[in-house]
Parts: sequence; C-alpha cells; structure tokens
Amino acid sequence: MLEREIIQMRGFLNTVENGKVTGFQFRIRSDYYRGVWLSLLRPGELLVDGEKYDNSAIRWEIDGTEYSIEEMLKTGDAQWPNMEAAVIKVKKDGGLSQGYHEVSYYYRYIMSYIPPVVNSDEAFARWPVKPEVRKLLIV
Repeated sequence: MLEREIIQMRGFLNTVENGKVTGFQFRIRSDYYRGVWLSLLRPGELLVDGEKYDNSAIRWEIDGTEYSIEEMLKTGDAQWPNMEAAVIKVKKDGGLSQGYHEVSYYYRYIMSYIPPVVNSDEAFARWPVKPEVRKLLIV
C-alpha cells in the first residue's frame, strides 16, 4: 500500500551487505497517473540532514531491478508503474544513525505531449522545483 506523500515512511532503513552497514534506502511513489518510462525520468538532488548525495552514490530499484541514473536514461523498455514504490538506495559507509532524519528529494519526467520549451532538460534547468521534504525515522 502506498502512502499519500511522495517520500514513503515505510521502507526507510539502513542497508547491510555481508554483515556491514553500507548505506540506507527509502521508498518513493510516482505522482504521475500513467507511470513513467525510465528513460524519461529526471532524478533531482538528494539531501539528507543537509548533506547532498552525488548521483553516483544513488541507485533506483524499480520492479525488482536496480539501475544507476545513467542506466535509466538508456533504458527504453522499462517503466515505473504508478502503483509501485521505487526504492532509492544510497551508498554511505555506516549508514544513518537511529532517529529522525530530514530527507529532501525530487524527480521530474519528460512527457512526450508537452512542448520542449517547458518540458525538457534545458527547460528544467531554468525552472527550479520545490523538493518533497519529509522527516523519517530509522530504528
């Protein structure tokens, strides 16, 4: 079940690989009623407690498959369904401490039926977006 907010409360946790905490993850939902083709998705800036994370540290898991942001841009045959949350996985040695964390993230998407003057990478650079901000708890 999806929550109303874009950044989901459920699924915010540290990730463990081979017994070592290697990062954290959270879930987001699509706000577009039709779903989004991955090649048209434009992830924005991720801030957690004021710390900015580079896109190279971020991977998206959609429908059980993990993608880097660069891989999504090249993927023409995969879609993010509107009724499924994507899992955003972030590399960070030691993960996050227990407690509340302020997570700020956004994404945009290009729609084929909107003119490029308002719906392109160049247009997005001219118009800032207000990111989704949410306080989440790791226990």
